[in-house]
Amino acid sequence: NLMWDQFALQGNGWQVGPENPVLTLTPDWEGPAPQGADPVITERRGVDLNPMNPTVPDDLLRLSAFLWPDQPDRLKMTRAAAGSVPAPVDQNDAVAWLEHRLNDAPTGHTHLVQNTIAWQYFPEAIQAKGRALFKAAGAKATTTRPLAWLQLETDGDQHGLGGAAITLQTWPDGQTRALGRADFHGRWVRWTP
Repeated sequence: NLMWDQFALQGNGWQVGPENPVLTLTPDWEGPAPQGADPVITERRGVDLNPMNPTVPDDLLRLSAFLWPDQPDRLKMTRAAAGSVPAPVDQNDAVAWLEHRLNDAPTGHTHLVQNTIAWQYFPEAIQAKGRALFKAAGAKATTTRPLAWLQLETDGDQHGLGGAAITLQTWPDGQTRALGRADFHGRWVRWTP
């Protein structure tokens, strides 16, 4: 998930992403093609309680073992993604790590924090602490030091739409945008920016 800018995304008659992608994602896409400039990543870093390096054969084998055997396409994509240069992943609790990372936001760049199907597993007290950290960091955000929080997370699906919500919250404006919904494993996307 940290290397998403190295992947292409393909829909009906369109493709976005780098010219020579590590892999091309082809979900069942509903909605317009994503618009905007290609992102330029100046730094990236991740966190996990037990990080693995997919360029290490034993770690890739272990990551592959976590995939359901009836989903060979996910295995193929995981192996292709392993060919990208991995970002550093620190061993830590996500919210404790986030507290330090939010304080080191770069000037002149958007500080994007993303999480994918992880937040739901944090205890409520940890989620509340994380939201408070974002609120505090957002209060310090400026137009030359903006902050963005992109999530693909369950929202309880109270309307029976399926999948997880894609949301983007930005600061200094404090706006939250619903960008659509996606299957938990990326098989489909309903894009509604």
